[in-house]
Amino acid sequence: MRVLFTVLPAKAHVHAVVPLARALQGAGHEVRVATTHPDATRPVVSAGLTAVALSDEDYFPPMRVDEERLDLITEKLALGEEDAGVWQEFRTIVMPPMSIFYPTGDTAEGGGGDGAEHPSLVDRLVGFATQWRPDLVLWDPTWLAGPVAARVSGAAHARLMWGEDYFAWVKDRFDERPELAELGLRDPLVEMAEPVAARYGLTVDDELLLGQWTVDPIPPAMRLATNTRTVPVQALPYGGADVLPEWLYGAPERPRVALTLGTTSRDYEFGAEEQARLVATMLEVAGGLDVEVVAALNSRQLAGQRVPDNFRVVDYVPYTALLPTCSAVIHHGGYGISAAAAVYGVPQLILLQDHNWWHSRWTARYVTGRGAGLALDPARSSVPQLREQLLRVLREPGFRSGAESLYRDLLATPTPNDIVPQLERLTAEHTK
Repeated sequence: MRVLFTVLPAKAHVHAVVPLARALQGAGHEVRVATTHPDATRPVVSAGLTAVALSDEDYFPPMRVDEERLDLITEKLALGEEDAGVWQEFRTIVMPPMSIFYPTGDTAEGGGGDGAEHPSLVDRLVGFATQWRPDLVLWDPTWLAGPVAARVSGAAHARLMWGEDYFAWVKDRFDERPELAELGLRDPLVEMAEPVAARYGLTVDDELLLGQWTVDPIPPAMRLATNTRTVPVQALPYGGADVLPEWLYGAPERPRVALTLGTTSRDYEFGAEEQARLVATMLEVAGGLDVEVVAALNSRQLAGQRVPDNFRVVDYVPYTALLPTCSAVIHHGGYGISAAAAVYGVPQLILLQDHNWWHSRWTARYVTGRGAGLALDPARSSVPQLREQLLRVLREPGFRSGAESLYRDLLATPTPNDIVPQLERLTAEHTK
């Protein structure tokens, strides 16, 4: 069986597909991982997988969304507070990066969003698929070119999630409100998909938007309620490969705390102003404590800051090497780092953010509900209050027990190796 993965060009998204890609490769299947440009292929290759670069250069069209139209949709949806948070996350965090892959020029003849010198990423993906002929396409939910390439090449296809299913959730909200269409307001996902599908003579239906099924690593207790066919899979930790630094050879001399705000926001500078405030606050909170803080931050995030003596700053270190040595981890609420912390039984402190408002709170609700950590709210708490929360997590053994309960949730879910036979069966069913 030939399996093609499509991946958003962000390190965290590449890392999310590696365990399943390796499981399929280890079972004897041919695996290719398609992403958008040469720089994004490096973490694919370092994981021992074969990459396909769909662009010859690190080119991105500008992100563009129609804010006025989205404001009108927001008004007409009239959602309650929690649902409004999910919609806001979709429109502000998910939609802008998606627009990179569907610039205006992608619907015109001759190529990409800035002229013929940047051929369409959609065309290149479809071109590769029609030549290589995959049996199965596992596509990033932000990449609607994935199901288009699958249909054109005759492959079965499914989404491979990396977080909560905003896409199906938003579609369900629009399905519940048919009167919105009478006002000329449609699901933005449909509007984004139609020009891409029409380019190849395809129509948009539920299957093209949401896959023939969905491979989902999110624990059931964390998932949004949606009407989708799901294949659960365990979120095995993978944080990339690197040479182990000498300071990670043995156990730390004092409690070690990891600090990360995520690689995607850092690399693409999402919410940069808020990140700068969070960094400054956490330097003050943990500075001077009898702990070693390993901060995965770069020079831009630390610009103008004085780094305390008990901080070890690293641009990057695989969290699969770091977390087993830690007594706690402070992070932004990303599911990858949260799941890895659960695997290693590490208590968590989730930073509540305005930029990532709903997602950070959703993760914090799950973690704190199991007694595996606390939520840190720097915008509404003083430095002494935040410091006391950090010390509580380090001192009280109950948080370690809570972290172990999160691990039991993961163990109850099939591993990537376990679901390979199911993917084989589903592929055969959908390619008959």
